[in-house]
Amino acid sequence: MKVESMREAGFKNLQSHSDKSLEMTHKLLTSPEDDDDEDEDKRQSATSKQTVIELDVPPKAVGSIIGRQGANIKEIQKTTGTRINFKDDNKSDKDSQRTIIIRGSAESAQRAELIIRELVANMPVVLTEVMFVPSCALGRIIGRNGDTIRGISRSSNARVFIDRTKDEYRDIDREIQITGTREQIDLAKTLIEEKLQEEKVFRAKKSVMEANRDKRTKPSGDNKNFKREETPLEKTEPGPSLHTDRVCSWPSGREFVEVYVSSVANPHTFFVQILTSMSLRLDEVVKSMSQYYATERQEDMVDIVNFGDLVAAPFDQDASWYRARVCGFLGDDPDQLDLFYLDYGDSCYLEKAKVRVLQSQFLSLPFQAVECELANISPKDGDSWEESVVDRFEQMTYSAMWKVLMAKLVETKTLSTGEKIHLVELVDTNGEKDVNIAKQLCEEDLARWC
Repeated sequence: MKVESMREAGFKNLQSHSDKSLEMTHKLLTSPEDDDDEDEDKRQSATSKQTVIELDVPPKAVGSIIGRQGANIKEIQKTTGTRINFKDDNKSDKDSQRTIIIRGSAESAQRAELIIRELVANMPVVLTEVMFVPSCALGRIIGRNGDTIRGISRSSNARVFIDRTKDEYRDIDREIQITGTREQIDLAKTLIEEKLQEEKVFRAKKSVMEANRDKRTKPSGDNKNFKREETPLEKTEPGPSLHTDRVCSWPSGREFVEVYVSSVANPHTFFVQILTSMSLRLDEVVKSMSQYYATERQEDMVDIVNFGDLVAAPFDQDASWYRARVCGFLGDDPDQLDLFYLDYGDSCYLEKAKVRVLQSQFLSLPFQAVECELANISPKDGDSWEESVVDRFEQMTYSAMWKVLMAKLVETKTLSTGEKIHLVELVDTNGEKDVNIAKQLCEEDLARWC
């Protein structure tokens, strides 16, 4: 009996120990892991309430959906309480549709989808049209530093593109691409047509000017031996002194500009008039001066003349009056003036009695003679130009013949006086084949490349 009692007691103790182990194992398996599972279940339950909608849109609609600096898409998210993103799968392919992912409650996501679909459906059709314009009108359409063409784009909200990598000086029509809605394109074309009409009027006036201008003969003071004096100019009586900012500036933002070569000393010193509306005004100034100085007035008479004075003067064998600067005197004779004509670049000796005080009303127009140097060439032998080379250069540039050449600015040099010399390429486009004048001089063995 004792043995059986002992066995029974041992069995009870073993059973009690086993129950405690099971209880401990249960605690280890259920805590804290079971708590984490419960939290995850709760999160999954919350996530399952969010709706995700994927919507494909055409690539051209992406900009309208996003808006400037993301304004449109931010407004849609704010209004609907959703999160909207684009998939990056087809981002690199501009022709493939883009996928929009909308996240939010079922109602919010559906509302955002509806807004986007309406935005795409109501988006205006974007077109691209091409128009062709004369090459000579490009400068007027583009404007100074591109100001005009940017203004056309802003006013019409169309994208206006001109390929300016091609030879701008060639006598061919140039292509303009216009991208936008039908209304935007029509407005842009209207604005461009206005510029073309302005150019047409300008060309008509230019033709009249060329027909009325006499071909200037060589002055008595030959320009071939022209040497620049870098002497500072001082303001003296009777006329105002020359300020460099009064000289016509070279147009910016254009590769080639139209010019007349008005006077030649040699290929490294010649003067051009840049063909602009201001150059057309020059004829009006000359006409007004000629009418004014046709009548002698005591207040216009010159008593004392100093170096650097600006005066009104006739030209050698020419009854018209022009704006000139006193560059010096012939020998020691103070009554024989060495004059430089500020709008043409010519020089001439003239008696002091023949010049007049240059009145201020004739100074509003910038001086039109722009000093140039043919770029990248030098005299074939030595440092001076042979007379035969100068004669050939005058012939090639139609000097004082008022025939258009195309000029490309290569570099600008500024002298100590502040005056500027423009190193240029000249191209004659008047014949069937364009002629680069520097290249032609070298090919004729009249100059060398440097």
